[in-house]
Amino acid sequence: MSDNQQQKEDKTTFLHAFKQQIMKAWQPVPTLNSTIIVFAILSTIFLVFGIVLVVFTNKILDSKVRYDTKCSTINYPNSDAGVAPAICTIQFTVTEDMESPVFVYYELTNFYQNHRRYVKSKSVVQLQGDSVSYSDVSNCEPIIYYSDLRKYRYVPSNLKDGDYAWPCGLIAASLFNDTYTLLDPSNNHVPISSTNIAWPSDKSTKYKNKDMTIQWTNVEDERFMVWMRTAALPDFRKLWGRIDQKVPAGTYTVQIANNYPVDSFDGTKSFVLSTANAFGGRNSFLGISYLVMGIICFIILLVFIFKKIRQNKPKQQKEN
Repeated sequence: MSDNQQQKEDKTTFLHAFKQQIMKAWQPVPTLNSTIIVFAILSTIFLVFGIVLVVFTNKILDSKVRYDTKCSTINYPNSDAGVAPAICTIQFTVTEDMESPVFVYYELTNFYQNHRRYVKSKSVVQLQGDSVSYSDVSNCEPIIYYSDLRKYRYVPSNLKDGDYAWPCGLIAASLFNDTYTLLDPSNNHVPISSTNIAWPSDKSTKYKNKDMTIQWTNVEDERFMVWMRTAALPDFRKLWGRIDQKVPAGTYTVQIANNYPVDSFDGTKSFVLSTANAFGGRNSFLGISYLVMGIICFIILLVFIFKKIRQNKPKQQKEN
């Protein structure tokens, strides 16, 4: 038999075995000892990772002040006149020195950004700065035109009701628009930068302005990009800015342009200063999850160990 014929025969055999699902495979049969070893390894890994994450999380410094109950006046702009918004002033205490970078967050509660209709209510084509047709913005329903957007927020009068809202959709329409000015204990202004707070992939490929004369907001603003990344849980923090200098302990003042109402969804809002580590910001959920899985695996491990001990007892009794 020639080499070509042998190769064809081998190929035919392989295809037949693949189609009939009779290919050679490793089919391990778990034993009591191997199961004990597997769960011992899993419980050790989960518990070690959980403890490390919890320890690192507890080292993160965090200072939060809720202000929706203290800033009762909401700014509702209703004209194109340049009227300065009412400013709400709140003081809070930073108990320990925070090394740079210090991250500035706003925290919202009871806001369900994970609702299916809310998540899909945007136009990817439009956000990338391309010309759009109705089919491109149809997913933005119920906010497709500026007449729809005006039901939710203020829109400059030069933008016509019959034009497509740019950007359209529920996510953009609910954009968080409170602003903050931070003053240190000596009443000096603390600079808060809005650069390098969005994902690099978002900045490079996903958002581009079309024409600011037809847009109601700047889609290349990194705070807008952060908002457009919907949160998985109803209580969440989103990055508003970063402070690239040390924040010493002391009493600080934050001046808030209180523009964002939360009464409609029975929510709360807070201003947060926080440091970070290699695992990100302060979030104990992942560490606790690892600990819970480690404990579950350890309990299962004890069950199998107990079963092995009971199996060995009759053997020992027979030998005696």
